[in-house]
Amino acid sequence: MDIIRKTNLSEAVTQQLLASISNGDLKGGDKLPSEAELCNTFGVSRTAVREGVKALAGMNVLTVLPGRGTFVNENPDIMVSSDALKAALSRETINSLYEARYALDAGIARFAAFKADEEDIKALQKAVDKMEGAVSSDPADIQLASEADEDFHLAFCKASHNKILENMARPVITHAMIRIWKRLRGSSQEFGRAAVEGHKEILAALEKRDVRMVVDAVEKHLKAVFEIIGSD
Repeated sequence: MDIIRKTNLSEAVTQQLLASISNGDLKGGDKLPSEAELCNTFGVSRTAVREGVKALAGMNVLTVLPGRGTFVNENPDIMVSSDALKAALSRETINSLYEARYALDAGIARFAAFKADEEDIKALQKAVDKMEGAVSSDPADIQLASEADEDFHLAFCKASHNKILENMARPVITHAMIRIWKRLRGSSQEFGRAAVEGHKEILAALEKRDVRMVVDAVEKHLKAVFEIIGSD
């Protein structure tokens, strides 16, 4: 692995780690070096390393085990070579990301309405509570809110109980979240509060097992997101 000399440091960390996995320096099941070691290796800050690792965890390339460390997925080649991962790392427009999210989330909603179990409902409620607390604090904890936003959508994705859909949607969701929250700037708290309400509606519909209500809630939420962040 080489020292990184790029403007977008977190994305560069992501790409460098992917390269190490692709060329066999890091193999399935391997534990990543510590955060401090990665900072020294790449010549970047802890924030850049954390964001880069988080992106790969969202793509299911890495698995973070609290108290134990971060490990390479046992079967990383599928994700490293997938079109979804390439799309997530490319410089897509907000419009394109929105369209991809719309197509994936609307489909996932139909399966989640039937398949979501109690653990899924708990995970979604936990994400809602986390985000509501983050945007209600004074000042709002925007970093925590963005994490909770991603937690909710990844949990919703998992509630479909379809690994193919989950693996397709994960990198799109993770990349979209990074782009959206960076774009918000001064409207972060406003967006966070609107997102909480959208998440609550999705969860309420999901608990009723009403497919139409779930799909409508998802579409309403995505439309509201797009109106706040604007197009490019």
